[in-house]
Amino acid sequence: MIAVLMPTYGRPDRLADVAANIASSTETEHRVVFAVARDDTDSIAAAEHLDADLVINVHRPNYSGAITSAYEVSGADYLFAGADDLRFHPGWDRAALAHMDGWVQVVGTNDLLNPFVLAGYHATHYLVDRRYLDEVGGVVDQGPGSFLFDGYGHQYTDTEFIATAKMRSRYRPCLESVVEHINAWSPKGTVDATAHKTQVTAAADSALYDSRRDLWCSISR
Repeated sequence: MIAVLMPTYGRPDRLADVAANIASSTETEHRVVFAVARDDTDSIAAAEHLDADLVINVHRPNYSGAITSAYEVSGADYLFAGADDLRFHPGWDRAALAHMDGWVQVVGTNDLLNPFVLAGYHATHYLVDRRYLDEVGGVVDQGPGSFLFDGYGHQYTDTEFIATAKMRSRYRPCLESVVEHINAWSPKGTVDATAHKTQVTAAADSALYDSRRDLWCSISR
């Protein structure tokens, strides 16, 4: 079972199309999990009418808080860290699962956008074996049961997670697994208030990332 974790904020009109796209493109048994802020009543109402699970973010009101809230209530074997501006291509799940081997437990997907992703160096969205989170933890200084570090406003959240998994040799990219990122500033994207919100803390997030790098750079393989 894959839980496709989909943090969303202020975009209730997107949710039905997101759920339909995942259903039509995913071959593995799965559940879509919308992780929504408590004050986003329109998105809550939209999610309640879909064949999907709804989780209220009980942590910090940001991407990592929403992902962590969904992880904590999901019993799925695998978790996909998604977003409401993605388009899943057919077979994405089968391709990513083929790279899981018991040791490699974080598999990056191809967003068709980020140059570091296209080079196989990074992933903005990824499939995770929940045993990696339960037994090791995604955040170096938070240990087992952690997923994403919640100190970032938005930027660098995935950068730290992937950098940590790479230093542990637990990460593998899978460019055959295509989960296209329709970023607000990409040719197919649309800039809205939610997109602008992700940029507010960019400078602070960058400084925080630099201050934490020694945590995973010092990991002994």
